[in-house]
Amino acid sequence: MRCDTGMFAVFQEISSGKSVTAGLRKVTDDMKSKNRRDKTGVVSASEKETVSGRSSISKRSTPKFELQIGRKWAVENQVGEKNLVIDDCDAKQSVYVYGCKDSVLQVKGKVNNITIDKCTKMGILFKDDVAACEIVNCNSVELKSPISSYHFGGSAPTISIDNTSGCQLYLGKDSLETSITTAKSSEVNVLVPGAGPDGDWVEHPLPQQFVHTFKDRQFTTSPVSHSG
Repeated sequence: MRCDTGMFAVFQEISSGKSVTAGLRKVTDDMKSKNRRDKTGVVSASEKETVSGRSSISKRSTPKFELQIGRKWAVENQVGEKNLVIDDCDAKQSVYVYGCKDSVLQVKGKVNNITIDKCTKMGILFKDDVAACEIVNCNSVELKSPISSYHFGGSAPTISIDNTSGCQLYLGKDSLETSITTAKSSEVNVLVPGAGPDGDWVEHPLPQQFVHTFKDRQFTTSPVSHSG
C-alpha cells in the first residue's frame, strides 16, 4: 500500500506522542460546581450548543486505509483526499470503499471486485479487469480509468447500482458488453467512445422511469422515453 502526502494526517497528530492532558488548566476549589455561587441549575442556550458541537465531533468516524486479513482493502471515512492509491493488490482481493466524501481512489492493479458504499462525490479510477463493481447508497460518484482514454480497463462484466443518485460510468471499446443493473437510482449516465478513433464520448442516460402494461395475461415493462 502506498500513501500520498496528507493521506494519514489525521493519524499523525494522534501518534505524535504528545500528552493528551498537556495544556489543561487545573481545576481549583472555587471552580468546582458545588462551590460556585453562580450555579443556578439552568443550562443556557450557549451551553447546549457547545455540548451539541462536541457530540457531533465525537461521532466522526476514524479514517481507514488498510489491507484486512490479506483479502480486503478497506478505504473508509476519507474526506477531501484526492491522492488515495492502492498499487499492491492481486486478483483475489477486493476493495471496499465506505463513507468517503470528495475524494479520489486509484486502484493500480487487478482486483476481484470493488464496492462503493455510502459515498458522496467519490471518484474511482482503475485500469485492470474486475469481475464486479457495486455502487450502493451513494451520491455523485464517478468510475473511470486513470489513463488518457478514460474507460474500464479490459472489462467489467457486472456493474450494480442501487439506491444511488448521480453516477457517471465510462465504458471503453473493450467493455461495451458489460451488464449494468440499476435499482432505485437516478441520474445514471454511461459514456461510450464515439464512432471514430478520435471521436468524442457519447453520453447515454439510463432510464429511471418505466411504464407497466398488462397484456396477454401478463405485465410488460418498458422505459419511458422523453422527446425534445
